[in-house]
Amino acid sequence: MGVRHWPAMLWETFRRDVHIALTYRLAFVLRFLSTLFQVAVFYFISKLVTGPQPGLENYQGGYFAYALIGLAFMRLFSISLSGYAGMLTEAQQMGTLEAQALLPVPLPLLVFGANLWPYLYALGETLLYLLLGLVLGAPLAGANVLGALVVALLASVAISGLGLMGAALILVFKRGNAVSWAVEAAAALLSGVYFPPQILPQPVQKLSLLLPHTYALAGLRGALLNGASFAQLTPSILALTGFSLALMPAGVAALVWALKQAQVKGNLAQY
Repeated sequence: MGVRHWPAMLWETFRRDVHIALTYRLAFVLRFLSTLFQVAVFYFISKLVTGPQPGLENYQGGYFAYALIGLAFMRLFSISLSGYAGMLTEAQQMGTLEAQALLPVPLPLLVFGANLWPYLYALGETLLYLLLGLVLGAPLAGANVLGALVVALLASVAISGLGLMGAALILVFKRGNAVSWAVEAAAALLSGVYFPPQILPQPVQKLSLLLPHTYALAGLRGALLNGASFAQLTPSILALTGFSLALMPAGVAALVWALKQAQVKGNLAQY
């Protein structure tokens, strides 16, 4: 099977995942209710956050709009961070990983293909968050949609590099994804998902600059809430491009190395 057949294989993987997902229709309802509940909770919390607040003055819409962007895009970024490791864990448990590793397709490409449907689903959830926010008064009408898409894409690529490193750990240690856990916890605390990093102690604020999420959320809020131009989004775009160029090759290399180690030791299918 040559390179020209890879798109067809990715498409078939995507079709399989969609078919499986559609057999669990109750899950769609529960995820919708979860999204609705989260938006409602932060909408009412925002009623308690009045007056000027550090970090919020940079964006239109107050605390509700600020938190809405964090909630909406963290679902998407979570797939980039933990989806690849989740795919490998599921394949190990089902006993299909060894067969997949024998296919004439690079394992990183197979792992990426298995994340196509989760990415599309997470994108749908992100759009649902934004739609609900718009209904509740978030100032999204003047958004720079194209700028937000560029920032979200670059952020997904950068965070995927970390996600591939986590997947490599699954192949080596079988259980426990320390990379995903550490990065997700740090992002929730430091990068401005629920509150501006400006309210953190000064030394801790500097740690937020080590996370691609920080630049992504700043850029997304600027594009969606303030209608920031591409020139205004340049700092976020440049930072995320740098993260992508550093982390994605490192993640692919780590996954390829871990696969070779597992094949040499003969424990690829163990979990």
